[in-house]
Amino acid sequence: MCYLHPTLKELILNETSVWGEKGITEDLVRSLHDPCPPTEVRNHACTKSQRILIRNGTVYLTNVQPVNGWNVGHMLPGFLLELYETSQVYKLPDVEFAYWQDDNAPAETVKKADGTWTWPFAPHGLPPIMAWAKNKMHGSLLVPYSSAFRCPRDSFDAIMSEVQRMSETPWEQRSSMAFGRWNIFCAWYYRGHLKLEDGTPAPCPRNYYNDLYYNHSDKLLTVALMRNLTNGTVATSVSLHEQNKYKYLISTDGWAVSSKFDKYMLLGSLLLKAEGLTYAFYYPAIKPFEHYVPIMKKHKDDILDMLEWAKSHDAEAQRIAQNAQSFAMRHLNRQSRLCYMFHLISELSKQMRYQVDCSRRPACIPLIEEIKFLSRFDVTSNRCRYQETLAQYGHVDPDGQPGFSGYEELLRKHKAQPEYILFGRGKS
Repeated sequence: MCYLHPTLKELILNETSVWGEKGITEDLVRSLHDPCPPTEVRNHACTKSQRILIRNGTVYLTNVQPVNGWNVGHMLPGFLLELYETSQVYKLPDVEFAYWQDDNAPAETVKKADGTWTWPFAPHGLPPIMAWAKNKMHGSLLVPYSSAFRCPRDSFDAIMSEVQRMSETPWEQRSSMAFGRWNIFCAWYYRGHLKLEDGTPAPCPRNYYNDLYYNHSDKLLTVALMRNLTNGTVATSVSLHEQNKYKYLISTDGWAVSSKFDKYMLLGSLLLKAEGLTYAFYYPAIKPFEHYVPIMKKHKDDILDMLEWAKSHDAEAQRIAQNAQSFAMRHLNRQSRLCYMFHLISELSKQMRYQVDCSRRPACIPLIEEIKFLSRFDVTSNRCRYQETLAQYGHVDPDGQPGFSGYEELLRKHKAQPEYILFGRGKS
């Protein structure tokens, strides 16, 4: 059995206990599979879930995404790769669940005051759905945002391999400017839902800190992309590989949790994190003033107070930065993520109250075949590092067909799916 941080073990046990003694019955899982009426397709209740079945250690997909599935090219490939790799490292138990490939955990998984759930399909209980971020009111199961951890050039895994180089910029030589760079878009909870300790609603940090920069450009470099800097130039993207030159880094949420926060933890800088209402799988294991400094918490300008505190407590600020880096390297590396997935799937399997089997589903496609498809499909082929997994496991997997001989058949299956309706219209 692999080692998992005790707090993450507790999270898994708590999240998988919501079904109680009744457990997960097949009618709950069928509510993920049965066709959606057009109104619900528009409301996204059942169009963005990738359904998954595991039987005798082999991972299968029981549906495929439409070819205009914009999130197929963004969030899904990394999760499928990480799930497949987990199945190659560990013997996974029989289980069924869905992965929700969207920024926000589905609003339809909210537990109501009377103990029932808002899931709109009969029997209206909570189906097993995994998501990479959620609010406390959601019943979805948290998993790593695997695409951000392993897919891009500035992925967590890629940056982790550069920690030695980054350590060559010592703490005392880093710039004392507080740096943040982002696109300006704001989570739903910044529309009055998140209250600060002074009783006022929290403004959107990405907007507010951008504007605050113009009054405090001697301390802040928190300018959004393509906004004007005080020197007359325009703010452009700064690679994560280069942001370690700043002693203080500002992390703000986008639509959901920031996909950069865990990467920031590797850089050895002090993280000032804007508070939010959504959280990632590892958030319960990190603590303010131990792994990061909270901002947008007491009042909207407390970032200035926290910067003054950090500068007057330099040794403590460095210790917090080191704690964050140590946590990330020990508990968020790939083997630790696979371990988390194994524990989660193992606990979830204990809730199954029916025999999980491909004979109960209209389709059962070995996951290895979908990964090979994604590695060749023009929309997804450059979205993740497929070959490191295929070379290690995929090409010799007995559950797959020889080479890419199954590609054309899978392409037909994807094209046969009704296209997503985005804002009431199909995307061409």
